[in-house]
Amino acid sequence: MSQSPEVVVPMADCNTNGIQIQTWSSTKTSTVAFRNISYRVKTKSGFIGCRKILEKEILRDINGIMTPGLNAILGPTGSGKSSLLDILAARKDPHGLTGDVFINGAPQPDNFKCISGYVVQDDVVMGTLTVRENFQFSAALRLPKTVKAHEKEERINQIIKELGLTKVADSKVMKLNLAEDGIP
Repeated sequence: MSQSPEVVVPMADCNTNGIQIQTWSSTKTSTVAFRNISYRVKTKSGFIGCRKILEKEILRDINGIMTPGLNAILGPTGSGKSSLLDILAARKDPHGLTGDVFINGAPQPDNFKCISGYVVQDDVVMGTLTVRENFQFSAALRLPKTVKAHEKEERINQIIKELGLTKVADSKVMKLNLAEDGIP
């Protein structure tokens, strides 16, 4: 894997500890590469009193590169697609996890889960809120308190524009029809 001399990854540390946060306008696309990703979890089996702890292999030696644009992860039910996405977004407990994840050629930063996200297969938006309100809710939960309200709004507007949701930004999610409302 080639190592570029300069790596720009906009970060908002959950706990900034006085570290200045990069401005939202510096946001650039990123390439995510992963090498030798393996993931195992411990499960209990049997009856109470004679339970055994077993290790279940979820992923084994997965490698790949995701470049800006459309990417797909295909596989049957239970093959570990969601687990892989959770690992790439730093949402999984690192116990039982081996391998490397790189963002633009650099090791995944410790605070990556604070600045990354993906659309999960199950609805996690509130249908009674507008598209914009859902982003505001997410920003309130995910971004550090040190990020000013106008910076959050600026970032939300940028994301809405980048996702092509400007036309429906103030529509309630439950009322949106993807085809009729022209959502990409």
